[in-house]
Amino acid sequence: MNKKALAVIVLLIVAAAAAAIYFLVLAPASVPVEAFSAYMPGDYVITNIKDSQYLIKATVVLEVNRPADDEEFYRYLEENQHIIRDVIVMTLRSKTYDELMAEDPKALLADELITKINQKLQIDNVKDIYFADYVVN
Repeated sequence: MNKKALAVIVLLIVAAAAAAIYFLVLAPASVPVEAFSAYMPGDYVITNIKDSQYLIKATVVLEVNRPADDEEFYRYLEENQHIIRDVIVMTLRSKTYDELMAEDPKALLADELITKINQKLQIDNVKDIYFADYVVN
């Protein structure tokens, strides 16, 4: 074997070893991705607005940090659906017309609902709230 061929083979072996060391030892560990899924606590809710003749209709979807196949967790949510819906209705009912028609009422409501639902159910899994329907009339 000539010297050029030997040098190429040695260079390939060194490059392969360097790549193996990087990918097996030095490469940053992949961060596990948190599984999120949606839970809809029943159909829409309609309730009156505080000190007003207006009504609000809202369909709320909870984003939770549990995979959709976590049967035990979703059974817990289903068993406590009446509590979740009560929190939603009582929170909406406590708002005035001006509060519900403010600049970004859904963001404020979402933050409040996340806190209240997590506290009431003694969990920390509700991470976001989406309004699939939001009508004040």
